[in-house]
Amino acid sequence: MTDIFIVVFAMLLCFINAVVWTFVSDMPLVGIAWVVAGFSCIWLRRWSRGF
Repeated sequence: MTDIFIVVFAMLLCFINAVVWTFVSDMPLVGIAWVVAGFSCIWLRRWSRGF
């Protein structure tokens, strides 16, 4: 159960970074990279669980 909270927290941080890099820093490509990193957190969790 704790790994779900860790993944949600990691995704939240990635998406916050995406918003900051896209809108505050005016660097949308880095924001897109952070969104990809957020979704890779989901993929890595599923991969490590064998799903």
